[in-house]
Amino acid sequence: MLGIFSKMKRKTRLNKITRRQSARQFILVMMTFAILFISLGMIVYNSFSTSTYSSIDRDIKAQVNMIRHSPNMHPDNEPHGPEQAKRNHPIPQPNAPFQTSILIYNNSGKLLNKASLGNRYTVLKNLPLRKNDLNVKKNIVISNMNFRIKLIHASKNNKNPVYAGNYIMVVQNIDNQMQALENFERILIISFALFWLISLILSYLLTRFTMRPIIKSWKQQSEFVNDAAHELRTPLAIIQGKLEYMLTKPNDTIIDEAEQISVSLDEVNRLNSLTNSLLDLARADQSSTKLDFKETNPEFFLTDPIKPFTDIINSQEKVFQIDIKQNVVLNVDRDKIKQLLIILLDNATKYTPKHGTIGVSDNIEGNKYQIMVSDTGVGISDDDKKKIFGRFYRVDKSRNKNSGGHGLGLSIAEQIVHAHHGKIFVRDNVPVGTIFIVELPIKHKK
Repeated sequence: MLGIFSKMKRKTRLNKITRRQSARQFILVMMTFAILFISLGMIVYNSFSTSTYSSIDRDIKAQVNMIRHSPNMHPDNEPHGPEQAKRNHPIPQPNAPFQTSILIYNNSGKLLNKASLGNRYTVLKNLPLRKNDLNVKKNIVISNMNFRIKLIHASKNNKNPVYAGNYIMVVQNIDNQMQALENFERILIISFALFWLISLILSYLLTRFTMRPIIKSWKQQSEFVNDAAHELRTPLAIIQGKLEYMLTKPNDTIIDEAEQISVSLDEVNRLNSLTNSLLDLARADQSSTKLDFKETNPEFFLTDPIKPFTDIINSQEKVFQIDIKQNVVLNVDRDKIKQLLIILLDNATKYTPKHGTIGVSDNIEGNKYQIMVSDTGVGISDDDKKKIFGRFYRVDKSRNKNSGGHGLGLSIAEQIVHAHHGKIFVRDNVPVGTIFIVELPIKHKK
């Protein structure tokens, strides 16, 4: 009961940690999307704004160039003096209302071309001359209308006496462009809001997707550490108990305490086996185990592990059937395949009752070579088949403890098979028992 409560407590704590980690991952992904959208929005808006103002400034520049390079007057056109010449050179005004206007000021700031402005004068009359703004483009608002202006000073040698020696202000109405910018900004904000909502959904889905293998690995690691600690605790407690008991009898001889010493040695051997298994799994997880692959025939790597089990199985009054007949070439690590077969035969031997049958056979299925280890034991339920290769998982924990197993053998077997780019699975042996099937890729057939 205490163990179940402790396990539930660990699970609750792990769930809290994973939820907190998932929330952090969600916020991180959401912020990433937000930064991308904001950056993209700013780039697009700045590009559109720059393009709009560039178009406006090109129009103003064209108007300024026209003023600075006014056509020369022909002498025949000046019979009445300079005043008549000014009247012969009207100030060009576009037909579009308030698109572009030209204001001419003398050095004292007096507007000289009121008459040519027409009805525009009522809007532009309060636009003063500021000599500090010379050759500077700027935006102004007059009567809720937007203008972009540039003030220049015409040379006294200007060919048009209307401009010569005066200050000229080119006034460009930009209401349409500003309205377009506002509409674009509004659309951009609405689009950003919609994409923000979409990014929230995507952030949640991506977090679930990316965190799933991490959480699974995290849980497996936590369970692995807890199970390993539990497995180590049991033999250590037994050894400690036996040693403490022997300390209470300092006058006893080794023969007197032979049983206690024997039990302690058994637990030491069990600890040694467990630590070696844990080390194998750790190396496999880190891909640090170097395999010695060689091309070989099945009889050369199956004979060595099968021979010692023949005597063991016969001594236990069980039947051992061997049917190895396929002649193919495989690229394998012979020692690892030997270890794999020992694990499978050891399990079959442990859980097959007297007069039961244990079998080893092979088969070719397509381009796969199959090794099958069968037994006529109690079998494995469908639910247990899904978990049988998990670390420290036992179908019958009490029986595993009695037989000295610690639930790592099949997990190591799976690691070996995966390292050989094969697969291992289990199915029922009709009418009773279990068959473990190992599939390995064939190098070539003989």
